[in-house]
Amino acid sequence: MINLAELTAEQLLAAPLTDPERLFSGDEETLKQEFRALAARWHPDRCPNDVTTEVFQHISRLHQVALQKLRGGIWQTPGLLQLKATDGASYKIRYRKERTFELGRQFIGKEIVSYVIENDYADLFDNALAIIRRLPCADPRMAAEISRYLPEVVGHFMTKEGRVLVLKKAPDQVLLRDLLDHLGGQIDARHAAWMISSLLNVACYLDYAHLAHNAISIDSVFVSPAQHSGALLGGWWYALRQGELMQAAPTITADYAPFEVMRSRRGDIRTDLELIRAVGRQLLGDISGMRLSREKAAPPPMLDWLQRPAQGRAICDYQTWNQVLKDSFGKRRFVELNVSLADLY
Repeated sequence: MINLAELTAEQLLAAPLTDPERLFSGDEETLKQEFRALAARWHPDRCPNDVTTEVFQHISRLHQVALQKLRGGIWQTPGLLQLKATDGASYKIRYRKERTFELGRQFIGKEIVSYVIENDYADLFDNALAIIRRLPCADPRMAAEISRYLPEVVGHFMTKEGRVLVLKKAPDQVLLRDLLDHLGGQIDARHAAWMISSLLNVACYLDYAHLAHNAISIDSVFVSPAQHSGALLGGWWYALRQGELMQAAPTITADYAPFEVMRSRRGDIRTDLELIRAVGRQLLGDISGMRLSREKAAPPPMLDWLQRPAQGRAICDYQTWNQVLKDSFGKRRFVELNVSLADLY
């Protein structure tokens, strides 16, 4: 608990206006009491000078931002996100890592990943929820096999400031970007290979379901270093049926989707296949691929596949990739990647 009476002018002014949680409590009545105590000490009438005036103005602004956050249903302290839904229900989400992305914020916990989407993107949020709820499977066996690669909704609700989607995550899964950052921006080709295999497996399912995900990237993929498997949990805001008109797409999609796809702006599995190649090149240290051959970042067959255009069907790409794996690494064997959730978060 912070002792407000002991805080200096420098400490108070150091509290950013975007982060009133550093100073105030997440209860409106307590917040009012804390502000009154600070105002009584720092009001210019008590000691008129430039410092007290600046401090008083700053804590007044922090107080207003704090009230807006509380009344908007979003209050955040380190490791804990407190949310109040528009129906009056309160939620507490514990997390280990927070990231911002183009639609809002992402909170990575031990067994969940939560997305807080700004109200401006409510249509994309609704699209993701509808797509995830209707992911088809031919039979229970197929559902059991593919479910570990796909998102499972734990809950969703609205606050005054946005929409919240909570997805299930395996305890050993980490965001691929976080893993790549932890490893210094480059992953051994043998580990990049099994990650690509997992994504191609997902692409085969998407093609079966006649879907285009449209946002496969290191920011939407989670991987389990221990199990050598991946899951496509993020980015479903942009998913659509193949052939349908895109409503939106992230920058990476515009950069790497086939030219004719971006010209027609229609859902196409080739976009996902090209994005998987982009992920592979990025894991090896250069998403453009220009340096990879010179630096011998992977065996030549793998580098050649990563640079070639995607085939029209995911299953064809997957079959070709299996031959590439044999040509690149020979007989398959498990190579340990000794990274855990605790190492990253």
